[in-house]
Amino acid sequence: MSKMRNCSHSLRFWGAFFAGCWAVAAGAGPGNGFNVASWVLSPYVELNFTHDSNVYKDGTNVISDTFIEPELGLRFSSSAETNTFLIKGNLFLSDRTYDTESNRDFMTYGDHLTLQLGNGRKSMFEVVQSYRFLDDNDRHASDIESSRLAGEMVEDSNALDLERELNQLGASLMRRMSDKLLLSLSYRYSGVHYPNETHDRLRRKQEEYVPEGLDLDGHIWQLEGAWGMTDKTDVLLTLRQGLQYQETTDDPAELTTLRLGLQTQGAQKLVYHVGAGLEYYARPYEPRFDETDFDETDVVVDEDGVHSDHDRVTFNFNAAADWFITEKLTFRIGGYNGTEFSSFYEQNGMEYVSGWAGLGYRWRPSWIFSMRGIYRHDDYLDPVTHEGVTKDRKDVRVEGHGRIDYIAPGNFLRVYLEAIYDEVDSNFDFVDYVDRRLILGAIVQY
Repeated sequence: MSKMRNCSHSLRFWGAFFAGCWAVAAGAGPGNGFNVASWVLSPYVELNFTHDSNVYKDGTNVISDTFIEPELGLRFSSSAETNTFLIKGNLFLSDRTYDTESNRDFMTYGDHLTLQLGNGRKSMFEVVQSYRFLDDNDRHASDIESSRLAGEMVEDSNALDLERELNQLGASLMRRMSDKLLLSLSYRYSGVHYPNETHDRLRRKQEEYVPEGLDLDGHIWQLEGAWGMTDKTDVLLTLRQGLQYQETTDDPAELTTLRLGLQTQGAQKLVYHVGAGLEYYARPYEPRFDETDFDETDVVVDEDGVHSDHDRVTFNFNAAADWFITEKLTFRIGGYNGTEFSSFYEQNGMEYVSGWAGLGYRWRPSWIFSMRGIYRHDDYLDPVTHEGVTKDRKDVRVEGHGRIDYIAPGNFLRVYLEAIYDEVDSNFDFVDYVDRRLILGAIVQY
């Protein structure tokens, strides 16, 4: 009976919201925000109603439920008349409420800010900052990933339903040295921090399946040169130097990356950048003096004791392309790989490969159809132990998204229907899950 009352309440609230949307739409002006001096402010409210087939992302105890999630937000921007100064960003707060699994209720919030000085023809200075507090898929990652300073730090597959704080901060200075040569120097910080207060919210999972997250922090400095090979193609040379820190591990891991690539400039149909090269990655070690069976080719013995050789050199790439097939049809594809610390195993790391592809079609000015696929493969560097079994761990995550958007004239109202398929397949069964979500939502913005 309580479930029926909660469901009835959710449906009434949802119906009232949509009625409000259409009422506002009837008298609203263009959804381009309002001006305050040089600022453009665009407040918005979003509400989605979601059926979740696997609330706890669990492979054995599968529980479905529905939830509503209203979100309040503010997008803002300001620019100088000479186009040499730009600041833009957003603030958001959302509150997810489940119909029956109330322990999974959660409030998410965050912000994003981008500052640019210079128009890029001679020089440009850029600063990006982002903070998100969440416990589910990172719906606002694209706010900062649109910048070339976006972080590449990823999270273990079974970290995706833990409370966590995501922090990103970066700055870059670009200078055109000649008609042919463009140099840029940048710095980026990325952090994933786990409060580790999630056991009660995930109590439907078996206790040993709920991990304690280890905080990760990464710093990367990058120097990149672009040489104009033709009017529309540049040759890229990228050098990166980084440090990664893991909670409970005293010393950082070090990485050095060297890539050679190409990028387009001023192209109409195809815009891309692609780079490939080598990455050197070295983790810190813990000396061990106890009796240990080891392979002489895999260890080093010195005055400090016995330790594993944690240095490695691997292939590294980063690529993305936008193909504007027609005025209405666009295809996007990209991917990257790297090595970093794990969020769950002390001193262990993982090699990851991430890729995506998407297709968007604007049928009419008011209708957009889109689909997107995401693939990720994690390969842990050292064997891991679970329930007395020790072996190499490999995880594969696959996501599929299909979405229909209706945009009312004036851009003040957007209604969407989205279907999501999310699967993790690991050689450790406790990580496996399949989750399907069907989302109906609306966004009203001024």
